[in-house]
Amino acid sequence: MKIKKIIASLAVVLGSAVALAGCQSGTPSLKPSKSTYNASGLVAAVKGTVSKNAKVTYQIGSAASKKATNNDGSFVIQVPSQTKKTQVTLKATKSGKTTTKKVTVNPSKTLVAYPKFAMTYNMVNQQMKLTAPALPMTQKDGLVDLYSADGVRIRANVQNQNVVSIAYIFPVKSMKSKTKMKDFAMRLTVLATAVGADGQKVLKDYQKLAKDAENGQTTVDNINSKGVTFETSFSDQALYMYLVKK
Repeated sequence: MKIKKIIASLAVVLGSAVALAGCQSGTPSLKPSKSTYNASGLVAAVKGTVSKNAKVTYQIGSAASKKATNNDGSFVIQVPSQTKKTQVTLKATKSGKTTTKKVTVNPSKTLVAYPKFAMTYNMVNQQMKLTAPALPMTQKDGLVDLYSADGVRIRANVQNQNVVSIAYIFPVKSMKSKTKMKDFAMRLTVLATAVGADGQKVLKDYQKLAKDAENGQTTVDNINSKGVTFETSFSDQALYMYLVKK
């Protein structure tokens, strides 16, 4: 009798374990690659793996939740660099069940107050007679295009009326044109001046970068001026320059 009771008890325990395992297997997997992320350029790339076909959403701080793309079991969320440590809440939902994970994005330094940047940017553009839309004196949070034409793109990350970082993208094919290179140099001068750097020094240092690019070099030394770092790299298609403070 004792053996029968033991076997019966084992059957109950095993049955419960199988049922529990079945419930757990229905919960979607969600595994961020890190618990803490640092920004690079304009954003911090929060990424990881997730159950296939699960719906992925994220919430930056207390902002509204947004949808993310599930790329066959993986995700990458571009979180604009923040001026303070920020928690990002990730959720994966599948078959009515949800898994939640929280990660942290470390703060980035502010380049310049946005109103000051906009005023200087507009003024220098006018002085140089460059074609560019005038910037408003206030700006919404997030990534905003300051200029976009002929493959040239200038984009800023604005948080709480502060410019946290700027991206300047210029097509490699346009480097063959003296006119377009002059335009590139002038816009770089505007950006450098507007964030408080020495525009002339930045241009001089850039000349070396251009020669490195012509020789096929894809990674180059950063330019530094008055506390502003110009992180520069080249692809086959474009030059990427990020203005940040370390």
